[in-house]
Order: sequence, then structure tokens, then C-alpha cells
Amino acid sequence: MKFSNDRPDSVDDPLDDSNYVNEFRELRFDSADADEHGESEQRLVHAIVAPPVVESFVGQEDTRSADANRAIEAEVSSEESDGPAEPPQRTRQPDPIVQSLMLLATMAVMLAAARFAVPQIVEEIRYAWHRGELRAEYDTGNEGLKNVSLDSLSQAYQMVTAAVGPSVVHIEVARKLDTHHSAVARFTRSDASMVADQGSGVIIDEAGYLVTNRHVIADGEGITVTLSDGRRTPATVVGTDALTDVAVLKIQADRLMPIAWGDSDRCRVGSPVWAVGSPFGLDRTVTFGILSGKHRMVRASTQYQDFMQSDVAVNPGNSGGPLVDARGRLVGINTAIVGETYQGVSFSIPSNVVHQVYERLKATGKVERGWLGVGLTDVADNQLIGDDARVRGAVISTVTDGESPASVAGLKAGDLILRVNRQAVADVGHLMRMIGDSVANTVVELEIYRDDQKMTLPVRLGTRPGF
Repeated sequence: MKFSNDRPDSVDDPLDDSNYVNEFRELRFDSADADEHGESEQRLVHAIVAPPVVESFVGQEDTRSADANRAIEAEVSSEESDGPAEPPQRTRQPDPIVQSLMLLATMAVMLAAARFAVPQIVEEIRYAWHRGELRAEYDTGNEGLKNVSLDSLSQAYQMVTAAVGPSVVHIEVARKLDTHHSAVARFTRSDASMVADQGSGVIIDEAGYLVTNRHVIADGEGITVTLSDGRRTPATVVGTDALTDVAVLKIQADRLMPIAWGDSDRCRVGSPVWAVGSPFGLDRTVTFGILSGKHRMVRASTQYQDFMQSDVAVNPGNSGGPLVDARGRLVGINTAIVGETYQGVSFSIPSNVVHQVYERLKATGKVERGWLGVGLTDVADNQLIGDDARVRGAVISTVTDGESPASVAGLKAGDLILRVNRQAVADVGHLMRMIGDSVANTVVELEIYRDDQKMTLPVRLGTRPGF
């Protein structure tokens, strides 16, 4: 008889000693004849004795045992290295009274800090919010004016106000009372020795330079400027020009929003214009009209003033404020009206004139005008050269002493001046402005008409006496 455990030596069974295999083999031996089924039993034993699953199970058990041993060894070594455990230390309980006093002191400090810090923080937040709104209006207005159509007049009004408003300032001037008012003040025992006057101005440069009228700040003892965001700051006079009625002020302030320069020469009659200022102390008042005329002379004005006329409502307090075009650019400084209050006609200094005077006052504090040294008269119709009666030129009536620029250059009485640096001369006033706008000690070319001939003479200008 052949038993199931009598297997060839080549088979290496790792489970030969297990009860499971022995019991299983006995069960097979009892159920069949060994002689008839020996070969099949041997194949079955070979298939069951060494299954891969049993080998994997045994390997897992060995791995778990090894991991457990290593963990125990690590714990033992850790305990040996730590040595004997130290006895727990006693913690000292804080005094409740001290804790209460510390809490009260902390609360008192926090309340005191809140008392002084919170209002300041709230004020700064409100101010920053307001400044942000002004900046947003300023940027939105300037951006919107680039695309606005004049058909949308209402929208243009709003855009101009948003773009120009932050650049306009209110000016207050303190002046001493005259002799009569001082006597009245002493009689009534009043302490008032100053009288306040007001006007408008416009920010030209972020560095703090403003432009206004000279007559607004003339004889002022103190000048205070109120910005569009409510800040009030003193102003100093950089320089003034009596002949054009322009003054430049300087303030110490940051985050200013200057206005953009426009070209008054390109601004045509009939163009829409806006005036912004503080009539009767009502700051940032906006009025609308059209440009009615150019090159106007008004009463008590000088030959150096070249006014633009408009029908924009301008009242006392508007002086020094900006006149702007549909793009929000500065084209004039509101200066004069006819009568005591608005009667439908107002005048402003062209922005090109203001720009020239501003640059000179900012650089030197004064305007040194060129001087030719001649007397001038208008051109009669029989003396007119050319077909355009609007461009007449100017006739030299007299030449001053031999040291004047005109005398040195060879100009004579009776010469008809036609052009200055190739620019046609319209009339006497135009020639005076052209020479006056030129810088002293510079050379200009004069085209003249003498003895039925045209000729060109170079003239080195002098400095206008008294200025």
C-alpha cells in the first residue's frame, strides 16, 4: 500500500508537520483506494501542500512578529536612556487679587487708547473715502470727456464738473481797513482791523502752484486757500503781472489734482465753454455758455491784455477761476464783467497768455518784457498794404533816443511794420503783445515797408522800463 506522505524527495513541502495537512491526507486515504488512485492523490497532494496563499500567510506572520520585536526593543531602549522619571513639580497658583488688578489696568489702558485713537482712525477713514471719491470723479470725468458727444449736453455738464471741480480752489484774502473804516471801527470799539475779500483760483501743478487774478490778491495781508476736499492752507505769492492781471500762488499740500492746459488760439467763436468758481462765496459753481468773441479790449485794460468774450454767467467771486472747453481743458482765466454784476457779457484772459506769464513768474518771480523803443499809430486805409483789411500792421510814429533797440537797429519814423518773426501783425495792440511776449535781450526779425520796398531788419530787444 502506498501512503500519501510517501512523496518523491524532490518536493519540498514546508507544511509537512502541520496538523492541517496530516488530517487532510488521512481523509483522502480513507475515501479511496491507494492502488487505484495513487497517481491522482499524489498530484492532489502536490497541489495542496504548497499553495502560494499559505506561503504568503506565513510570511506576513513573520513580518508582524519582527515589527513587534523591534517596537518592544525601541521602547525598552528609550526607557533606559531617559532614566528614572522626575517627580512632578508643584505649580504656584496666582493670586486672584493680582489677576483682577492686572485685568482692570489692561482695560483702563485699552479704553484710554480707544478714547484718543479711535476718533483719529475714523476721521482718517472718512477722509480717505472722500479723497477716493474725488479721485474717482476726477479720473472718470477726464476719461469720459474724451468720448462724450456734444449732443449729450447734460452728460457733458456732469463730466466737466467732475473733471474740473477738484482743480478749482476758493481764495480768501485779508486786507487792512482803509482810513475811513478804521476810524469807524475805533468809534464803535470794534476789534476788526481787517476786511475779507474772496475770489477763485485753479491748480496748475501738483507741486502746489495756483493761478488767479492779480486784483484778487492785491494788497492782501494774508491769503487762505480752500481746496475742493475741504482742506484749508495758507498761500504765498510767487509773483504777479500787473499788465495781464495774472498772479501765481504757492501752497504746501499733497495729492493735488491739476487742470490740463488748453490752446486758446484753437478755441473758435461759438465753441461751448464752462466757468467754474466761487461767486458770492458759493464754491465750485458751474455755469455754461459759448465763446462770443476774441481779441477784445475792455475799459481800463492795457494793450497787453487780449480778452476772450463769452456769455458765461460770471459774478463777483468768479475772478481767477477757470474757463474750460468741452474737454475740461483750461482755455481762459475769468477776469472781468461789464457792470457790477453779470449782464450777459464776461471776459477772460486767454490760456496761452496765462501760460507764458505763469512760466516766467514761476521761474523768476517777475515778467521782463521785450522793448522796442518806438511810438506806434494805426495804419490808415490809404497806407494799407495788401487786400486783407484785418491785417494792417503798425506805423512807427517816433523813435526814442539813440540808445533804444529800434534806433540801434536802424528803424525810422514812418516805417510800416508788417511782420515779427514771419508772423503777420494785425494792429498796434497785436504788435505790442508780440514784442512784450518776447524775452528781453533776444533778437527778432522785423519785416518793414519803407519807400515802396519791403526789407527785413534784425533787432535785439531791450527790457521794458519800469518792469
